[in-house]
Amino acid sequence: MNFQALLFTLVGIVGIVRSAPVPQKLDIMDKETIDQAHSLISKILKDIPTVHTAWINSKSLTLGHNSTRLQLQYLKSQMIPSAPVLQNISSNFSLETCFAHIVKGLQLHLNLLKEISKSTMLNQTDKLQTQAGFDKSKQASDNHHDLTKHLTGEYMTQVAAHLTLQQLQDFSSDVLRSILSMTSDKSISENTITVQL
Repeated sequence: MNFQALLFTLVGIVGIVRSAPVPQKLDIMDKETIDQAHSLISKILKDIPTVHTAWINSKSLTLGHNSTRLQLQYLKSQMIPSAPVLQNISSNFSLETCFAHIVKGLQLHLNLLKEISKSTMLNQTDKLQTQAGFDKSKQASDNHHDLTKHLTGEYMTQVAAHLTLQQLQDFSSDVLRSILSMTSDKSISENTITVQL
């Protein structure tokens, strides 16, 4: 399964759960669904460095490096829309809101990566798109971002790819924490119901 397919599949799983009536959401998040979502997010996290290496040849763009983040903060604010913030499930951040933010964030990154993959500014574009698992025949969805205007040269395209992959890595880690939090909340809820019976 390629990188793009992983994102599509995860958006689909979360979308199915999100569309269910509120009382049924945790029932749908059974062990198999949770394991599948956990596995997909783990695979995305594992594949991000590979895609980063395939796209970015500038030594100054290091994935996960704090000084690189600080140096590129201004460009990030100009080029890359921020991912939705994920919080622990509470009275202020419902399960429904959490699912909506996960779907929105994954779709955002999928769209950004599609725009970057279409750029002619990357060296060996076809080879890189194949390595990253992108299908040029698929059109970007309606949630188009104005990233393309910033892809004016090879370096700026690599910066955009770096910033998008870095943000996707951070967001995916948050999604993984949210999924694990949902499973522990579900176990606590089930144990409480059992004890009450």
